[in-house]
Amino acid sequence: MNSKESSLPITLVLYLLLFVYGMSFTMIGPLMPDFLQRYGLKLAEGGTIVSIQNVSGLAAIIFCGLFGDRLNKKGFIAIGIGLFMITLLGIGTAPSFGLLMAIFFVFGIGTRIFDTLSNALISDIHGVKRSLYLNLLHTFFGLGAFLGPLFVFYLTDSGVTWNKTFLYLGFAAIVIFVLFLAVLMTHGKKSCTEKTKIPEKSIGLVELFTRPRMWILGLIIFIHMGVQGVLNTWMPLFADASTNSGAFMSSFALSAFWIGIILSRSLVSRLSERFGEIFMIRWGGLLSLIVFIPALFLGNALLLTLGSGFLGLCIGFTIPYVMSIGCGWYPEKSAAVTSMLLIFGYFSVALYPWISGLLGDYFGLIAAMILVIVSQLVLFVITWFLPGRRLI
Repeated sequence: MNSKESSLPITLVLYLLLFVYGMSFTMIGPLMPDFLQRYGLKLAEGGTIVSIQNVSGLAAIIFCGLFGDRLNKKGFIAIGIGLFMITLLGIGTAPSFGLLMAIFFVFGIGTRIFDTLSNALISDIHGVKRSLYLNLLHTFFGLGAFLGPLFVFYLTDSGVTWNKTFLYLGFAAIVIFVLFLAVLMTHGKKSCTEKTKIPEKSIGLVELFTRPRMWILGLIIFIHMGVQGVLNTWMPLFADASTNSGAFMSSFALSAFWIGIILSRSLVSRLSERFGEIFMIRWGGLLSLIVFIPALFLGNALLLTLGSGFLGLCIGFTIPYVMSIGCGWYPEKSAAVTSMLLIFGYFSVALYPWISGLLGDYFGLIAAMILVIVSQLVLFVITWFLPGRRLI
C-alpha cells in the first residue's frame, strides 16, 4: 500500500469530522430562541453561550500552537473528538444554565483541539499537495455549516424538541469517534510516517506576536471571524423578528450566508491569481455591503437571504487568503502562523456575540447587524496597512 492509499482513510474521517463540526457550529443561532426561553436569558446572556466555548477554545489553540509540533497529533485529535461527542450528548440534558455553560466550555476545548490539529495533520500527510486537501477540509466544514440551520429546522418542524437535535448529532460524533480509532489501529502508522523537520533557529509562536505585519493579519481575522460569530448567533432571530418570515426562511438566511462562503472558497485559487489576495480582501468586504445594507432595513425575507448570501460570497475567501499570506511569510512555521491567527479569530468569536447581544438588549438586534457593517468598513481601512498588491 503506497502512502497516498494509506493516508486516504484518515483524511476522509477528518473530512467527515469537520462536516459534523460545521453543523454544530451553526446550530446555536437557529436554536437561540429556545435557549433564551428554556433558561430565561437576556440576549447578552445568550451571547455568552457562544463566548464561553471560544474562551476555552483559545486556551486549547494556544496549547496547540506552543506544542503542536511535538504532540502526538492523532492521539490529541482522538481526545478532542471524545470531548466533542460527550458534550453534544450533554448539551440537551443540562438542567441549569450554569451546567450548560460548563458543557460548552468543554465543548470549546474539544472542538478547537481537533480543528487546529486536523489542519496540521492534513498538512503533514499530504506534503506538497497540502493546499488542495486543506481547501477540501474547509469546504466540508462549510457544507456542514450550511446544513446546520436546515438540520435544526427539519427536526424541530417534525416535532423534535430542541435538545434532541444536539443528541442526534452526538450519535453521529460517536460513529466518527469509532471510525477514527479504527483507522488509527489499521492505518495510523502508515498514514503519517513523515516527520516535519523544524529548523534549529526558527520563529516560534511567541516571536510571531512581535511582528507588526502579523498583527495586521490577526486584526483582519479578528474582524472577519467576529462578523461570522454575529451572523451565526443572531441572524436567524433577526430574520424572524424583522421579516416575520417563519422558521424556515429565518434559518435559511443563515444557510445562504454559508452557501456564499462555499462558493467563494471554490473560486479562491483563480481569483487570487488574477487580482491578488489583498485586493480581494479589501474590496470584497466593501462590495458586500452594497446588497447587505439595504437588505437589513427593507424587511423582506427574500432580500435579506440574498444579502446574507452575497455577503458570504464576497468575504468567504478571507480566511484562506490570510492563511496563505501568513504562511508565505513564514513557510517553515505554518503551524505557529495558523495558531496565532486562530487565536485572534477565536478571541473575536468570544467577544463579538456577547457585545452584539448586549447591543441587541439596548437597541434591538438591528444594532448587532450594524456592528457587522461597521466591522467590514474597519477591515477595509486595515487592509491599506498591508504592503503590496499581489506578493508580500
